[in-house]
Amino acid sequence: MKYNIIGYGSLISHKSLNQTIPPKHFTPVIVKGYKRIFNLLDDRVPYHDILNLTKSKLSKFNGVMFQVDLKELRRIKKREYEYNLEQTWAYDFLTGKKLCKCLIVIDQVLAIDKKGRTPNKSYLRLCREAAYHISKEFGEYWDSTTFTASGKKIKDWIKTHKEYNTIKEKK
Repeated sequence: MKYNIIGYGSLISHKSLNQTIPPKHFTPVIVKGYKRIFNLLDDRVPYHDILNLTKSKLSKFNGVMFQVDLKELRRIKKREYEYNLEQTWAYDFLTGKKLCKCLIVIDQVLAIDKKGRTPNKSYLRLCREAAYHISKEFGEYWDSTTFTASGKKIKDWIKTHKEYNTIKEKK
């Protein structure tokens, strides 16, 4: 059996994903009804957050869809141990066409940041670089639909946190 997974953080990085499972073909998608937010406490880097999702009827975010078998799904679940799996719909990134049901990883209660800490720098850089590697449009959408724990869009927050920005504008 095959399972469709949505990567929205480090799983959009082939380099990062390939540490867990063999290379996969990515389909850029939109997921509706969730907000992508740096609000999950990172036990590897204290006082910094990694990405999570919160349910939000008016929100949406971009990610990548890829297929895994049961053995690979188990590896993903082991890697993403902080999260639970939920099922949702994926929509094509370019056309908006409804594609299929997919699995997302989400933590709704266990390690939520209540203080509004800053994102984990190396993690944020990895995610943004992977998003911009897919395309400039995909990266800009990622920046516009990703939030800090205190509620700022990454596209605005990064302007005052330049040490987090590794994306160079092409002239």
